[in-house]
Amino acid sequence: MRILIVTTYGFDPAFPSRPEQLQARALVARGHTVIAHEYFDRRYPGQSRRHEWLPGPVPVHRSTTLGFFGPESLLRLIETDRPDIIHLHHLRNLLGFQTVLAASQLRIPTVLTIHGLLHDGDLVADRERPLESPLRYENILTTLGQLASRLARGAHPRRAVRNYLIHSPLLRIGCVIALSHAERDLLIRLGVNPSRIQVLPNAVDLRAYDHEPPPVALRPPLVLFIGQLVPRKGYDLLARAIPLVLRAVPTARFVFVSHNRAGEADLRHIVENSGVASHLEIVGPVSESEKIRLLHDAAVVAVPSRYEGFGIPVIEAMAAGAPVVTTDVIACNEIVKHEHTGLLVPYGHVEALAEAIIRLLNDRALGARLAAAGRTEVFNRYRAETLAAHLEALYCKLMTEHAY
Repeated sequence: MRILIVTTYGFDPAFPSRPEQLQARALVARGHTVIAHEYFDRRYPGQSRRHEWLPGPVPVHRSTTLGFFGPESLLRLIETDRPDIIHLHHLRNLLGFQTVLAASQLRIPTVLTIHGLLHDGDLVADRERPLESPLRYENILTTLGQLASRLARGAHPRRAVRNYLIHSPLLRIGCVIALSHAERDLLIRLGVNPSRIQVLPNAVDLRAYDHEPPPVALRPPLVLFIGQLVPRKGYDLLARAIPLVLRAVPTARFVFVSHNRAGEADLRHIVENSGVASHLEIVGPVSESEKIRLLHDAAVVAVPSRYEGFGIPVIEAMAAGAPVVTTDVIACNEIVKHEHTGLLVPYGHVEALAEAIIRLLNDRALGARLAAAGRTEVFNRYRAETLAAHLEALYCKLMTEHAY
């Protein structure tokens, strides 16, 4: 099978664990040919080469875009790389509209993986707190009639057209892959036929997590946060929980690891005002090996997110055998089964977050049981080989349907 993956920046060689690359390598390992198209952007360091081969081997071709038109990508699709199936990644993909139209004319089946519908600024009022305001379903333009009506009512032409070019592929794609059942429900609200939606998680690179983790009972009282210091990740909620945890476990220590430290000043302000700054350590970007070492040291990994498109921090913590506390929210509550593979706490509830952390710090047997079950669950569900097998079956089904 000849498979074309069309994405945004997913084949940056510096990040070989991105979902597109894991998918490509796993499909090649199953005997398929995979070609990748993505943007060419000189401002982005990972896009410095127009054409290159990545391990797999996977040829990557990067196209300059003129708005939503990438001439080179389109010509390669039609004349050189003519695939049996096309898999697009990311809804807000500048190559998406032209690719779907061309595929329709060429009778090539298409698949789209969304990667976090509530990151969409046209759908949500606040991308950092998308669940705190009603979703703007009526704002999404998927048909020419909706676009014409919006323009007739005086909408900004460029914004309206961009909205349409981003979202109209939803109704033209052969199969839309949602990363969670909650995302599937949102897609149905946007008009996508339920029969054309399949729920499949991304793959996660688990090779570095194969080694048996150290016993939870022997770990120091370390609470670990790994993620961007932005409101969506809930760093502020954990910061406000720190003094509550310390009242019950005075020896607890909190380590925040982040490559995006935008909210660092706010984080420090919260803990200093609470008088607990001496229990906090903020760490910048770390290597994969250092991240795994920290996960192995953690008695609790706290993921107090307000929204996760997929939930890689939760999955990696579980893969490392760490007890996890996370929010009962998309998509965390589909990764963690409460009281079985981790603990879920209500949205934005600082006291409940603190109580769950205290519970795991004080009950290491519970933490060990949750961590063991979570680790097994992750290795069963999120391997690239597992995803590739599901995708292969989906591709074959779509190709058979297109043959008639």
